[in-house]
Amino acid sequence: MPTQSLRTMYETAVAELSSAAASRLASGATEEDVARWAVAERNTLKQTYRALTPKPVLARIEAKTLERYGNKIGPTADDLKAAGKSWKEIIDSATRAGDHDDAFFREG
Repeated sequence: MPTQSLRTMYETAVAELSSAAASRLASGATEEDVARWAVAERNTLKQTYRALTPKPVLARIEAKTLERYGNKIGPTADDLKAAGKSWKEIIDSATRAGDHDDAFFREG
């Protein structure tokens, strides 16, 4: 599957977390619980889609993530909270895919 198609599928899956998070909040879950859930779900999506990503592109993704967060998967909810984000901000960021130039995802 072309890398750009994978990226589009990943972005769609991440965006769907937003409505699921809103439903959880509406059902009475705390912002902290929803933030922790959203970050965990987002990290699971990362792993799922990275397993399908061509190696040259995956190497770029992992290198950038390692440089930015010190690991290959990204921050945990606790990392984000320690950085000063509110639980609401964590929910918002976990349900929004990062913005990257299309060239970043090209093979080769």
